[in-house]
Amino acid sequence: MNNIQDINAPIRILLLGSNTEVGSSLLSLSAGRNEFEWLCPEESLLLDVTRRAELDAMSFDVVIDALSLRHALQSDYTKFQSTLRYLSEQGRASLIMLSSARVFSGSKDVPYSEVDVPDSSDPYALALIEAEKIVLSHPENIVLRTGWLFSGKGDDFVCRTLGLIQDGVNLAYKDDLIGSPTPVSDLVRVILSVVKQGHYGAKNKGVYHYCCAEEISWVGLVEAIVATSSQFDPKAQVEVEAISDAFPEVPDMVVMKRQSLSCRKIFNHFGVKQRPWRSKLRNLVKELYQAGSSC
Repeated sequence: MNNIQDINAPIRILLLGSNTEVGSSLLSLSAGRNEFEWLCPEESLLLDVTRRAELDAMSFDVVIDALSLRHALQSDYTKFQSTLRYLSEQGRASLIMLSSARVFSGSKDVPYSEVDVPDSSDPYALALIEAEKIVLSHPENIVLRTGWLFSGKGDDFVCRTLGLIQDGVNLAYKDDLIGSPTPVSDLVRVILSVVKQGHYGAKNKGVYHYCCAEEISWVGLVEAIVATSSQFDPKAQVEVEAISDAFPEVPDMVVMKRQSLSCRKIFNHFGVKQRPWRSKLRNLVKELYQAGSSC
C-alpha cells in the first residue's frame, strides 16, 4: 500500500500474463483510469530464473497472475511456478492468483465453497493446485477461483461455437458438466475491486470464489449460444444434441460433474455481488454479428 503522502498515486500492478484473455481485458477495460499503472513483463522473463534482477528492479504494489489459467498445461509451467514462489517469498507485495473451479473433481451436488479441498486428478487441475499451494504459502496472498470464462476473443468457447453455427455444423457434446459461465469483463470488475480494497487497507486474504449467478449444463450453454445467435442470424438453425443422444452406444446414465462455485465469502468480505451472465452473452453475440465476425 502507498504511504499517506502518496495517497493519490496510482496503484502499480505487476501483471503476469498480459497477453492472455484476462490480462488483455484488464488492460483494455481499465484504459483511461488513472488509478492504475500497469507493469507488463514479457512471458520469457517470467520463465527465466536468470532474469530475477529485472523483476527486482520493478516497483509495484500488487501482483496479478493472469497467466496460470492459460499456461498450466504447458511443459514449462514449473518455471512459472518458480516465479510465483520467488515473488511470494520476497513478500514485496501481495499476489492475486487467478485459478479455476476445475481444481475440484465435481462430485459435490452443491456449489463448491472456499473451505472445500481441491481434489481433481486432471493434469490441468493438478498444476493449478500446486500453484495455489505456492501462492497460499504466503499469508498476504489471494487465490481467486472462477468459472467458465468467455470473452468473444481468441479461441474461447463462445467464439468456436459461433464459428460452427455459421458453418451450419450440428453440435454434439457430452452433457456431464454443470457450471456458471462468467464473462471475462465481469471477472475484471471483481479483480479490480479486490485490488483497490486491498490497496486501501482491506485485510482480506486467502481463497475466494467468483462466478456469475445461475448454473447451467454445458449443453444448456451451447443451446443458449444457438438461441441468441438466431436472434441476429435467421440462418443460425443448428441442432444441439447431448452425446448420449447422438451416439446410442454410450450409456444413458451420465454422472453430472459440478464446476460451480459458492460466492458468499467474496460478497461478505469485499461486497462483490454476482451478476447474471445471459445479458452479457447476448450483448457479446450481438457485437460479434454486427462486426461481421465470429471472433
